[in-house]
Formats: sequence, C-alpha cells, structure tokens
Amino acid sequence: MKKSNSCSAWAAAILIAMLAQGCGKKGDQKTQSEAPQNVSVAAVTTEVIERRVDITGTLAPWEEATVSIEVDGRLTELPVDLGDVVMKGEVLCRIMPVEYEWKKTQSEADLLKAETDYQRLEKLRDEQVVSKEQIDEGRRKLDVARAAADLARKKLADTVLRAPFDGAVAKRLVNQGEYIRAGSAAFYLVRLNPIKFKGDVPERFAGDVRKDDQVLAYTDAAKEITLAGTIVRVSPSIASDSRSFAVEAKIDNNEGSIKPGSFARISILTKKMENVLTVPEVAVFTFAGTPRVFVAKDGKASERVIETAGKTRDRVLVAKGLTAGEQIVTTGVDLLTDGRTITIRKE
Repeated sequence: MKKSNSCSAWAAAILIAMLAQGCGKKGDQKTQSEAPQNVSVAAVTTEVIERRVDITGTLAPWEEATVSIEVDGRLTELPVDLGDVVMKGEVLCRIMPVEYEWKKTQSEADLLKAETDYQRLEKLRDEQVVSKEQIDEGRRKLDVARAAADLARKKLADTVLRAPFDGAVAKRLVNQGEYIRAGSAAFYLVRLNPIKFKGDVPERFAGDVRKDDQVLAYTDAAKEITLAGTIVRVSPSIASDSRSFAVEAKIDNNEGSIKPGSFARISILTKKMENVLTVPEVAVFTFAGTPRVFVAKDGKASERVIETAGKTRDRVLVAKGLTAGEQIVTTGVDLLTDGRTITIRKE
C-alpha cells in the first residue's frame, strides 16, 4: 500500500513538471513572437531616369572624297602629304602652268579682237552699211571668243588642286615630277570633325529610337574618352536577315582623338523622366498579384500596396502608393506582417 502511494506521488510530480515545462515554452514563444523585429530601412527617393539603347558599330569620316587633277601636266609642287590636316581651299598640289598661261593670253587676245570687230559692226549698222547677217556673225564670233577665254582661265586655275573641305590627307596617290593626266586621282581626303557612327538597332527598339536622339559614344582605342552626338538618320525599313535597322549618328570629335574605321559603342537616350520615385528592389514583394512594401512608421511596419513602372539597375520605379522621403523596410521583409513592431537598425 505504501509502495503504491509512493509511485502515484512520483507520477504526479513528473506530470506537474512536464506541464510546467510546457507552459514555460509556450510563454517563451509568445514573448519571442511579440519582440520587435530589427530591420534596416531606406528612404523613398526621386531620381532622373534615363532609358537607353546600347548598340555597336563603326566610325566613318563625316565627309570623304578622292580628289582628282583636272588638267594634263607635270606635277611641280606637292606641299601636303599623308596625315596632314588641310583647310578648305588650301593648295594640295600644282601642275606646271606655263602652257595654260599662254593659252589664256592667246584666248584673251582673241576675245579683244572679237569685241573690237563687233563694236565696228555696230557702228556700221547705224550707218546701214552692213547687213543683219554680218551683225549676227560678229556676235557669234564674240560669244565663241568669250567662251574660249573663260575656258582658258578655268584651265589655268585647274593647274592648282585645292581641298574641297576641312579635313586630313588619308592617302597621297601622286608623286612630285610625274606627268599627270586629267582625271587622275591625287588624294583621298577625310573630314574628322564631326565623325559619323554607323550601326544597327534591334527590331524591338523600332518604336524607341528616333532622329535627334542624344547619344554617347565610346571606343576601345580611347576608353577614357566619352563623345557626345546626335542621331541624324534612321532607316525606314528593317533588314529581314538581321531583324535590325540602320542608324547614323553625328559625333563631336573636336580634339581629333577618334579615327575613322574605329570600332565603337553608342548609348542612345530614348527617354528621360524627371522626379521619378524609386525604392530598392529588395524592399518590394508581391502578394495576391500586387506589389507591396512595408512602410516604417511610429515603430511599426505598415503594409502598403504600390503601383510600379518598371525598374532600373537595382531600384524599382514607383508610380503610385508612396511619397518621397517615406522610410521603407529593406531587410527581413518576408518575416514581417502588417502592424508588426520593429526597431530600426543603426547602419
């Protein structure tokens, strides 16, 4: 009998201990769930957002021309060479002018005689001594003499080859002392400022890229240099093989640091938005198909439904639901509930 009572007492003691332990754990869990959650926060900020399309291509001269000598003759003067910078109208080379000076003198003498003869005929016409046919023939000879004189002057001027635009000598194709035939190519000239970018834009950006869009250009040859420019031409059609369309951009090259033929990348600014609200991407979560954030206010996390307008880098663009300066939770978002007490971590 005593032994049975002793066993009952032990069982009761164990049961009480177990109940006490269970109650203690429950109390600890309750205390833990109600403890403030330590979080980091970030402010809702306003930014200037730029939409850009990046493509690759090549740089070409803005203008280029193979200039030719227009008269026959021996090349007597060659003041420029490969790599020289020339200004519009500057002398590139000269042909020996003696023969053309003589032809000019002869043609001007013939013109003077034709003018004198015609003036004499005019006086005789007033006296009704000459016929109308003689007057017409005199006028014809005068016109022919004038044309011959003009041509002789032009031929003499053509013994000097001049640069048609500001640029640089990319190729010299003649040598001093050579006898040159009319039409022979003498120099290949290129204009280096501005410079032209030519590239292809993927079809999906056909509605974004337009003439006059601003661009920034980069080259592997001068990685530390960024050049500004503008889209000047956009192809109206899309190539069926590449599913892209061609564009050309006018790039400033004031320092002449970029050479034609270089590989280049450009970033086309297709849209610029001022005062756009943005939040860190880690602060945004989705529930029931709608994006949300937790706003930290008065020591609590308040769930807020927002409307987004895309993202840039690691930030989400907010169209509705927030105002600039509000503090939103950026850590432990998946553990929070609406109204949960929080403490803000000091970073």
